Amino acid sequence: MNPIVLKIKRDDLIEALNTEVDLYGGGWFLDTETGDILLKSDGVDDLPEDLEDNPRFYSIEPISSRESFHIMEAFVENLSSSQIAERLEAVLKRPKPFRCFKDTLYDYPNLPEAWFAFEQKKLERLAEQWCEQNGIGVEWI
Repeated sequence: MNPIVLKIKRDDLIEALNTEVDLYGGGWFLDTETGDILLKSDGVDDLPEDLEDNPRFYSIEPISSRESFHIMEAFVENLSSSQIAERLEAVLKRPKPFRCFKDTLYDYPNLPEAWFAFEQKKLERLAEQWCEQNGIGVEWI
């Protein structure tokens, strides 16, 4: 079977993969006819009634907090400064590592920019993998 080929906004898929939505009332979906990423939530009324049951719409599960944590660990492993790496490694072992990690980044010039570029590349790769796993050929827009 040939894969579906869609034009998908990369940033929209990354947002869906990286944003947790209330599991009881919401979720992200890919429309396999249009390539649109749809958000089902309490405030959205113009969505198809059969969004969750129609095979046209693929559910997009956000990445786990464990996967997000692995991205931070990979960033620390790639740092050229062992002093900064050691500090960030220690931060990742504390309570609330996500918040502490981001707070600590701002103690160093240019480190937040490096982190966000690194994270973006990792999230782009996760978006590509999601499409591959779901049999979707993609043209990013």
